[in-house]
Amino acid sequence: MSTPAPVSVDAVTADIQARVRERVRQELLRHGASDALSDAAIFADLDALLRNAVRRSQPRSLLMPEMLGDPSNWRLETSVRFDSHRGPAAAGVIMFLKRRLLMPLLRWLFEYSRDNFARQRRVNEVFFACVQELAIENARLRQELERLSRQ
Repeated sequence: MSTPAPVSVDAVTADIQARVRERVRQELLRHGASDALSDAAIFADLDALLRNAVRRSQPRSLLMPEMLGDPSNWRLETSVRFDSHRGPAAAGVIMFLKRRLLMPLLRWLFEYSRDNFARQRRVNEVFFACVQELAIENARLRQELERLSRQ
């Protein structure tokens, strides 16, 4: 009895990933995605670009947040701070009411909003990374065009 030839895990993984990508591509096309995705090579390039962007979407690896300036000007603040501009006596009473009455009543809304803000922040980071990847690709193509036009 002969033993079967060893199968490469990398080859099997690549085959499964290719089949999943093809199913995703077909599903997108069925739901009205751009006709450009009919070309499997374009879809593969797009998939690679977006996956790379997602992998690189860590805030410290992105240029866009640096260009936006101080994070306090553009990042949502999800912590609740209570303060009052009134005199010390009135401020103490108002702060007590806010902390002991209003906050317990609104805690569910605060937690719901905070979770949604965290999800939105992650989506924004991925979009920043996508824009950055596309800008890098655009810059490379421009350099290549300039190099070709000089020849």
